[in-house]
Amino acid sequence: MEYYNLKIVVSLKNDIKYENTYQKISDYIALSMLQDEKTKELHEKNTYKMYNFCSLYPFEKDGIYKKGRIYTFDIKFIDLEFAMKIKQLITVIQSKDFQLIMSNIQTNQYKRINRLITLTPCILTKNNGDYKIDGDLELVKSRIIAGIEKKYKQLYGNKIESDFIQDIIQTNKTPIKLPYKNIFLLGNKFEIVVKQDEVSQKLAHLALSTGILEKNSQGYGFCKAR
Repeated sequence: MEYYNLKIVVSLKNDIKYENTYQKISDYIALSMLQDEKTKELHEKNTYKMYNFCSLYPFEKDGIYKKGRIYTFDIKFIDLEFAMKIKQLITVIQSKDFQLIMSNIQTNQYKRINRLITLTPCILTKNNGDYKIDGDLELVKSRIIAGIEKKYKQLYGNKIESDFIQDIIQTNKTPIKLPYKNIFLLGNKFEIVVKQDEVSQKLAHLALSTGILEKNSQGYGFCKAR
């Protein structure tokens, strides 16, 4: 099994605050998707998009990415054709925020996963519309599992069920406030201990390549593996 990492190197046309990077990058990717009928249809469809991205790096200690400096962000895909299409489209668009320097697709072989560590905040919307998890890690765990099982079914057409999470730890002390359209979201970060059986590993790999919880195509729930 493989997943694909599209590495995008850009120069900034304006200063960008850390908390605004997710929306800026999301808009950049969306603009590229609108240039092609097939990717435009996917962008506008209410479905899992099956890609996920991280914020800009290297990280700026003052939380402000600087105009004129060069930064990188990564977009993960599980479909090589989709990754190649975005690579092609992103070279022809004009962005008010980013000047493309280069892009490169890397193929990553799946390896055994012991832990998933979220690098970007994760979003969970409770039934009452609240984003606060209030330490309810059982709710977080159940939502992560349910989301990955739905992605698996969308991708492969068959249902798979597994409590692939052995343990979950919240790694931030206070919720992370994030602007989203005309509202603010509250995000959290987690470290997830993964079970080692075959089915659990399949679901963990899907989580690694597509993100966990909600709004993955806006950059939330991006993971690394150990």
